[in-house]
Amino acid sequence: MDQSPYDVIIIGAGASGLIAAYELSLTGRKVAVLEARARLGGRIHTIANKKFSVPVESGAEFIHGNLNLTKTLLKQAGISFSEVKGELWQKKSGKLSRQEDFIEDYNDLEKKFKQLKNDLPVSAFVEKYLTDDKYEELRFTLKNYVEGYYAAELSKASTYALCEELNTSDEEQYRIDGGYSQLMCYLAQQSEEHGCIFYYSHVAEQINWGENKTEVVTQSGTFYAAKLLITVPLGVLQQDKIQFNPGIPEKINAIKELGFGPVIKVILEFREAFWKSKEYTRNQDLSKLSFLFSRQEIPTWWTSFPQDSTILTGWIAGPRAAEMKNSTKNEILLKSLKSLQLIFDLEIRFLEQNLKEWDVFNWAIDEFNLGGYAYEVVNGPYFRKIVKEPVYNSIYFAGEALFDGPEIGTVEAALVSGRDTAHTIIASF
Repeated sequence: MDQSPYDVIIIGAGASGLIAAYELSLTGRKVAVLEARARLGGRIHTIANKKFSVPVESGAEFIHGNLNLTKTLLKQAGISFSEVKGELWQKKSGKLSRQEDFIEDYNDLEKKFKQLKNDLPVSAFVEKYLTDDKYEELRFTLKNYVEGYYAAELSKASTYALCEELNTSDEEQYRIDGGYSQLMCYLAQQSEEHGCIFYYSHVAEQINWGENKTEVVTQSGTFYAAKLLITVPLGVLQQDKIQFNPGIPEKINAIKELGFGPVIKVILEFREAFWKSKEYTRNQDLSKLSFLFSRQEIPTWWTSFPQDSTILTGWIAGPRAAEMKNSTKNEILLKSLKSLQLIFDLEIRFLEQNLKEWDVFNWAIDEFNLGGYAYEVVNGPYFRKIVKEPVYNSIYFAGEALFDGPEIGTVEAALVSGRDTAHTIIASF
């Protein structure tokens, strides 16, 4: 059934689409949001049911620094957040030991950054500046950081962006008390109160457009609007899941040049927090453990510290996640337990018996994400500029992948991009 015309249709009810809906609906415009899932939030999804003893984040979890817009919205919504504290540990040379920073030997890395004359992929930077044997550990932690934190391929990730992020980002990180989904619900509620209409389980398949007119075809009906804002994840666009008529090849080609890495998240809830007991840690005091790094198949783990919890979260990103994405949940669980067995030198039977609940969230094969989040590539600003330019005042793009700055790939980036693009649309009227 065809739907009556709107001023603006937004495709995607993730962070970017929700804040855009909020900003646009405040102006009195007739706004509709088409969301493919049966829920809002996109890769923000707090699991708050009886399966786990506390709410857990299946997707976005951290506020990476003192980020203005995210914090402003949380305060506006009356949602509290807490600082992430604790210690970094690593399994190295068969021993558990403290790690001072996410990248070891950072002073050496900083000296090499200063020798850069032009941007390079991180792989080329390593080959040119870090080949000496003395940099073996630095090469390992740098690779782990770029692939694990950025979910990036070393052959595409920008060294300039890496340098900027390491030199300018805040050390503080925060979690939202009760989960990120509260913020998404707040934005949706505010939008609905100002007349915005949400259509769930509406998968956009084709977009027909002309100057100042658009038509979105879904299996559930066709929607019309003067303007269209597309906020779906980069992976969906890179795999041509939405067709455009007429085609917009310059935009799509630029989109395919941008970086978008896969991620898989494993949540394991145990009956006891065994890592807090010296009995299981070879007399090491891991009671304040926050992040733990290793060379295992599931290399990165974190706790809920300073909250008292028996949950360990495993993280696989970038090329590792790409290799693992077609594994079943049970196969990934087994790899997770095997990794913990080798990290803590425990019997796998002990881990299995101690495991209370678990789940695997494979965003790499999620049909409405097809990856995880964006990362900066060499010449990224050039490609983003092409994508962000409106198509004849009809089609606009927004999302965490289109943010210029070190926060690319974060919820803050999605919020800022959605807000700023909404303001551009408002001005275009």
